[in-house]
Amino acid sequence: MTKQAEANHHKKKKNKRRKQAAMQNIAGGVTGTIFNVVLIIVAVMLVYRFSVTAYRYGVRLFGEPAMSEAPGQEVEVTVTDGMDFDGIAKQLYESGLIRDPSLFVVQEHLSNYAKDGFSAGTYTLSTAMTPEEIMDAMAGSNEEDG
Repeated sequence: MTKQAEANHHKKKKNKRRKQAAMQNIAGGVTGTIFNVVLIIVAVMLVYRFSVTAYRYGVRLFGEPAMSEAPGQEVEVTVTDGMDFDGIAKQLYESGLIRDPSLFVVQEHLSNYAKDGFSAGTYTLSTAMTPEEIMDAMAGSNEEDG
């Protein structure tokens, strides 16, 4: 091979390597872009899901409906001295007066009753009462002697 032929051959090899490197850079760029798009889509989906869940929880927290429509079923609940609010919430849940004891505890913490608590006694409550109405009743306004 002549020097010219060798130079041409070397030049062709160099060009081939450059083209391969350029193709690899393009492929890497496309792959990176696809990964970024997928990552953004997943992030948007997670934010959407979290937002919907937070909204629904907020709606329930501040506007939880009664367990049934009026007139509902009357249920007697007894609150003893020293009974903690978790115990009261569990009792209300087991009596069919509330849907979620954890949510009811949060509702109580956000209410005006968090400081004073509830008066001991026996209460006649209804499944047609909202959690707020149940708290009002247990704060002493509708307390029965028993």
